[in-house]
Amino acid sequence: MLKSWWKLTRAEHGLIVFLAVIVSQFVVTKTLTAAMILPAIGPMLITWGAFAWNDYFGYKSDKALNRKDRPLVAGTIKPQVALWAGSALMLAGVAWTYSVGLTAFSIAAIYTVLSMAYDLFLKTRPLLGNAFIASSMSISFIYGNYAVSPVLHPYVLLYAGVAFLAGLGRELVITLRDVDGDKKAGATTLPMLLGPRNTVVAASVLIYGAAALSLVPLLRPVSPIYIALAILTDALFLVSTYFVLLSQKFENLNTARKLTLAGMLVGVLAFAALGL
Repeated sequence: MLKSWWKLTRAEHGLIVFLAVIVSQFVVTKTLTAAMILPAIGPMLITWGAFAWNDYFGYKSDKALNRKDRPLVAGTIKPQVALWAGSALMLAGVAWTYSVGLTAFSIAAIYTVLSMAYDLFLKTRPLLGNAFIASSMSISFIYGNYAVSPVLHPYVLLYAGVAFLAGLGRELVITLRDVDGDKKAGATTLPMLLGPRNTVVAASVLIYGAAALSLVPLLRPVSPIYIALAILTDALFLVSTYFVLLSQKFENLNTARKLTLAGMLVGVLAFAALGL
């Protein structure tokens, strides 16, 4: 059952958000304390809740694709349970951020509302839904910054940009993977308008842009650890583009999804190295 809940909430994504918030605080303050854990809990809960909602509202599409890896399709968690659990997690996450500060709380509240709107109608809007998901990846850094400082740090802004470009490229790949199910569910996504090849080219350009942006800190002296981790992050994302350019088959698209998820984690660690 625990495995099913992990899959429902995509727990690994929530943990990356948790880490990103802590890392952002570290980069801004140049210190690392246990108190930094508290602001990171709310966004993690919201992320878990948003994914549970995503599975509930994406049930028709997932069922059309026979996605047995999804707990609702597999029957290990009931759809109504996922809906209520997701709602409770998001509300708890927003409530948790209230004590962090007004700006951080506002960011959390706005993104919770947008997460709900995404599943209700943004998801079916070409590019708009993808852009929202990409921005939700980058907002973790912004939130973490405002949790400890009212001034936006240049490195935080830079990495928010990197996360957005890489996240948007990743989202296009994932949306391309789900085209068959989305068609059966009546949704119209960007890959349906552009076609597989053009979607992959667009995703690759975005990922190349993120890789280029990640090299900007090298214009100043930085830790060798950042250089190593940034190169590894870029390599994971660039290799993912190789797979999807090679073929747009489900297996290749899924491999790219896994590589970019690993890239997201390493990218957060690279960002942390900018605080050294």
